[in-house]
Amino acid sequence: MIETIKSKLWDILKEKKISLAMIYNREGEVLWYRGRRIRSKWVQEGEEFCKSYILKSMENGEAVDQDNVYITYSGDGLSESAERLRIKSILILPIDRDFFLYVDSGTQMTLSESERVLIRMLGNLLTEAIQKIKRSHDGIGGISGQSEAIKQVRNMALKFSLEEDCVLLLGETGVGKSYMAEIIHNYSGRKGKFIVADTTTINENLFESVIFGHKKGSFTGAIDDRRGLVNEANEGTLLFDEISEVPLSFQSKLLRFIETKKYRVLGDPAEKASDVRILAATNRDLKQLISEKKFREDLFYRLNILVLTIPPLRDRKEDIKVVVNENQRHLKGKEIGEGFWKAILNYHWPGNYRELFAVLKRAGILCESPITGKDIEKMIDKYDMVMNETKQASNIDTAWQELESGKNFWQVVKEPFMNRELNRGEVKSIITRALRQANGSYINALEFLHLDRSEYKKFMKFIHNNRFQFIRVPE
Repeated sequence: MIETIKSKLWDILKEKKISLAMIYNREGEVLWYRGRRIRSKWVQEGEEFCKSYILKSMENGEAVDQDNVYITYSGDGLSESAERLRIKSILILPIDRDFFLYVDSGTQMTLSESERVLIRMLGNLLTEAIQKIKRSHDGIGGISGQSEAIKQVRNMALKFSLEEDCVLLLGETGVGKSYMAEIIHNYSGRKGKFIVADTTTINENLFESVIFGHKKGSFTGAIDDRRGLVNEANEGTLLFDEISEVPLSFQSKLLRFIETKKYRVLGDPAEKASDVRILAATNRDLKQLISEKKFREDLFYRLNILVLTIPPLRDRKEDIKVVVNENQRHLKGKEIGEGFWKAILNYHWPGNYRELFAVLKRAGILCESPITGKDIEKMIDKYDMVMNETKQASNIDTAWQELESGKNFWQVVKEPFMNRELNRGEVKSIITRALRQANGSYINALEFLHLDRSEYKKFMKFIHNNRFQFIRVPE
């Protein structure tokens, strides 16, 4: 709805019936505009609009409807004749209680009564759309609760939905970044789909093909044409879930697409365009990755315009009870027993919503009614055990993939082990896999670990010094 209304305002502007349309909030931040260049994203610093009337609307929250208004220009390069410009008509409408719609006709003609009626109608529709969004999403999943922190997140999500720039969603794993991205998409009313690019599952060599698509025969294995995700998300929103995993080789192309909305399908010389809004999410420190030369600084600053940080559950424990009550369906109708709330509220929930919902689901399936605090503690222990096993398997698979790509054992295994990024069990599993492929021969296992045979003594010394000498190859 919101995107449709903005498009209608743009249509009126293109017909030259209005010269400037913009939406700003009570703090004076310009969230969206079309028409004359206004020079700033803040009313207080901007130019080429009727600032005094805007400031008045921000102060008292009332509408403005005036004809024959003077506005004053300032700045370098303006002639004396351009220093003072007469606006024929201006219309400012409050939208909900926090936003305003500004429209003026410029110097050409005054707004007719029918045009004023149409703009007022669009303002009313915009108000209704925002209020409907607030009602429909208040207290759902990832934005539940009454804490000041989560209220601010909800307000920022609504504000950012009115924008068209990228949004960078930050927060720990499980806080609901993907869910919040979808909420922003729904708030915006963009006509296209909400598409997620799960960067952790995309092979680096296929990244450009997945995002931009490819033509049949463009590379070995391209047996058919493939539509890219930017095509799937046209007129919608594309979320890069874990933006830190986008390969360096692709980051410059992503930056160009964000800035121009243009891209090339692999194997097709013709340039294409796609009206896609880009959102990005990560639980990693992008500035640290920039210092390690793993993330482009220019891409970071392009993404870092609108930032939404979702706080972890442990920092807003007053919201946990609300979330649990709204998701009691996971308990399968079983009653809440002694110590339940104490166990729920005292735990720090490092996995945030993802862990909380998993524990509730386990309790609903495995526990008898009523579900007690001891039951919840057991379910938490089981979740931790499963997550540790999953993380260990993931670390082993990642290390093995790096070995297969040509990196050697010292880079992939020894260095992370010494830095405590791999544990003893993970290292044993990696060496055991190499031994299995080498039929139990340590010296032949060097080939699978990308080590030269001259490094055999060094390799065996590492095993002996770190007490891995008891590794046995499974039969």
